[in-house]
Amino acid sequence: MSVIVVNVRAVLVNRPDGDVTWTVVDRSGLVIDEVDRFLNGYLRATAASLNTVRSYARHLALFFRWLAGRSAHWETLSFDGLCTFTQDLQDGSLRSLRRPGEYRPQQPRGRTSCEAVLAALYSFLTYWQLEGRGPVDLRLYRNTTTAGRSKYSFLAHVEARRSQVTRRIKVRGPKAGAPAVIDFESDFLRLLGAALTFRDRTLLSCLYDGGLRISQALGLRHEDLDIARKKVAIVRRTDNANGALSKQRDPFKIDMPQRFFEFYAASLVEEQLDLGIDSDYVFVNLEAASRGRPLSYSNAAQVVRRTGLRVGITLTPHTLRHTHGTFLAKQGWSAPEIAKRLGQSSASSADVYIHLADDHIAEKYAAMSAKKADHNVSTAERPR
Repeated sequence: MSVIVVNVRAVLVNRPDGDVTWTVVDRSGLVIDEVDRFLNGYLRATAASLNTVRSYARHLALFFRWLAGRSAHWETLSFDGLCTFTQDLQDGSLRSLRRPGEYRPQQPRGRTSCEAVLAALYSFLTYWQLEGRGPVDLRLYRNTTTAGRSKYSFLAHVEARRSQVTRRIKVRGPKAGAPAVIDFESDFLRLLGAALTFRDRTLLSCLYDGGLRISQALGLRHEDLDIARKKVAIVRRTDNANGALSKQRDPFKIDMPQRFFEFYAASLVEEQLDLGIDSDYVFVNLEAASRGRPLSYSNAAQVVRRTGLRVGITLTPHTLRHTHGTFLAKQGWSAPEIAKRLGQSSASSADVYIHLADDHIAEKYAAMSAKKADHNVSTAERPR
């Protein structure tokens, strides 16, 4: 029996002014106005990155595909309906599109993926409810209480318990595993040797030596590099041609090693200037078809992935950032210090690197203890 494919999907939009964005179209190929106003009105007004708009578009396309399959309207969504959507999302009955007219194979989604979709949906519904539209009787959040201060603490009689607002639906299941890391300098030197261009080496150094997010690296301009002081300024700009946007709203500076600036100088002189490229951006395309344009997210991720494959390492930009954070923890940096270095707004965000470093030290100690025990056994067995 043939499966009828519901072609509600996220699409890339090239505007006449040269701007690029994302929206969601229905099964007839027409833009869903309420989604477009949320994505390209509200999100863009709050200076959300193009990457965020794309992610939200894809997540909301899943929801509207689910609605279309049931001939339902988003403004009549009930809490029971929201629960059913979440179940279909988790068990994979709500399938993703490989391309228009073709579904991907059905497979369950993990907790992290489901939470990302629900975050986009909650944001969309909350926006429209504040605008006076949407499911009138649908309560998305509930009030809960958490344990307050100790009875011996100051003002305990005033604040016994604290109220908190949480989502009514929480996805259960195992949390995502610890972020992957490479084997520090030994693996990184192999990666540098496998990089095809000085631009690629500069990018790898940005992520590994600086711990930058890929969005921060791709937004770098020549003026942000202070070669004399060996510092790099991370500046949030909303007008980057490639849509790169730093999550950190306030500018900050980080120290970078000599090799980063050596790679950068070689890339600038031997690649950009040699090819006649005149660009404000540090990372640009070198291929003839798009030469001189700022490097995009997808192209940069592809550069990192392919470089890793050449030396047998499964690699993403975030792997290098996580490795940097873990290295700092191994060197004894505290969580607040790591968070500041990585441009994170909360010190608790850096706790994962402390745990990774602790695990690494425990593994090293166990290996050392096993080696010592083997040595003692072999020594005891020697004839005297």
